[in-house]
Amino acid sequence: MSRFLIAVTASAALLLSACATTGSAPQASTEPGDVITAGAIEAHIRFLADDLLEGRDTGTRGYDIAAAYVESHFRLLGLEPGASDGSYHEPVPLQNMMADPARARLAINGEALEHGTDFIISAHTVRDESSIGADAVFAGYGIVAPGLGLDSYDGLDVEGRIVVLLAGAPGDLPSDVAAHLSNNRTKAEFAAARGASGVIVIMADGLTRFPFSRLAAMAANPRPAMTVAAAASPASIEVSAVVGTASAERLFEGSGRDFSQIVDAALAGEELESFALNTHIEMAQATTREPVVSANVIGVLPGSDPALSAETVVVTAHLDHIGICQPMAENAICNGALDNASGTAAMLESARALVQGPRPARTVVFIALTAEEKGLLGSAHVAANPTPAMGRMVANINLDMPVMLYEFSDVIAFGAEHSTLGPVTAQAVARAGVSLSPDPIPEQSLFVRSDHYNFVREGVPSIFLMTGFSSPDPEDDEGAAFLRFLGGNYHAPGDDLSQPLRFDQGAKFALINYEIISAVANTSETPRWNDDSFFMQ
Repeated sequence: MSRFLIAVTASAALLLSACATTGSAPQASTEPGDVITAGAIEAHIRFLADDLLEGRDTGTRGYDIAAAYVESHFRLLGLEPGASDGSYHEPVPLQNMMADPARARLAINGEALEHGTDFIISAHTVRDESSIGADAVFAGYGIVAPGLGLDSYDGLDVEGRIVVLLAGAPGDLPSDVAAHLSNNRTKAEFAAARGASGVIVIMADGLTRFPFSRLAAMAANPRPAMTVAAAASPASIEVSAVVGTASAERLFEGSGRDFSQIVDAALAGEELESFALNTHIEMAQATTREPVVSANVIGVLPGSDPALSAETVVVTAHLDHIGICQPMAENAICNGALDNASGTAAMLESARALVQGPRPARTVVFIALTAEEKGLLGSAHVAANPTPAMGRMVANINLDMPVMLYEFSDVIAFGAEHSTLGPVTAQAVARAGVSLSPDPIPEQSLFVRSDHYNFVREGVPSIFLMTGFSSPDPEDDEGAAFLRFLGGNYHAPGDDLSQPLRFDQGAKFALINYEIISAVANTSETPRWNDDSFFMQ
């Protein structure tokens, strides 16, 4: 018998076993803690992280097998199909794209710089070719946040000009706000809204986590970047580039300002002045692209309340991982057991518990997302283009990479402090016997590195729960196990079934999320942003 047939037979046996024990009919007397079991979490992870799926990379057969597996469970649970065509699979218009280094150009006052050494031109989402010649202006961090008293463009005319920006954000901002404002997509949108035709981002020494030289080394061996067609960056920006400190110094030569003084001011937390650089820049790019076929998997549990069922609580977990990550190595597959077979398992089991209890008032939509590892692309598409079955989105609860390697006694709830989801989350966490903690690693910018971020960008109150850094085991307290994973098996072949996975902790994580989903789906008050939240702006 072939290995594929063995795996499919095992999957079918799992489904038949589940049918025999649960079925799809609601069982109001069943306690969620009895429904969500360590064994069920283990069964899902063992299938999704099997070598057969070859790391579930977007656009591959392995991902499609995983998507079929999720669909089969949605059907088993009685969830209705949520895609636009009446199926469970909603295609995402993805593309692989790559900038042609031979046709990339950046010249300062007529003097051409060297691509891959002095600058890197970005591939363009929609334009196969584009070029511009314009005067340059410096706009500090390129941030607009009136509620925080920040506007890098105040008094600065950038219409038709090339905007030069520092990477990052002021250091005194909350970690989630700083992560959002540091995002290059956010900065490009600010520049485009004010009429800029091009953007140059400076990765200055001492101001960024990674030096420009690291990006330049990657550019020497270009690889296709995946994006959502016509959605990742403003089309009005003709060309975008990244430079390091040496090229930045040349950009500032005609301004009468020393670039090192700009860096010193940024490091000191001083307000950065915006001004014309008195420099003419020419930029050009050419991009090759090819379509990629992949889909989100959407299942819907209709709400029971006639007045509230049009409002939907969207529960997300990314199904993809990074695939074959070391082609010539003995262990070549990045299986993604924790990232994010574990989150997908938690979503499926929280859905099971919700189906077997009283029907929630609001509609709950469960989505297994594609292309998270390519830049949160599956969520970017569906958050901006919800299907008709998704109704009016009022909340997003995102499950991503619970690090179930230790007994956790606290969780971090990204986004909870920004909306009325915060108190609901606190109560759910307390019922599970754990506590809430603030972000322990703000330098990692985790707030913008998972799929809830795209729902935030669309104005939907959202939370993303992460296993915390407190544990009753002294060897795993203060984040020891989490940080070991982040610095070791994360995005590596070691994130597989050989790890000492704590499936009981996966079940606890799923139960916490079930409690949150159930509370949000049944509360009489529609979730809303807090009046003092930055994301109300």
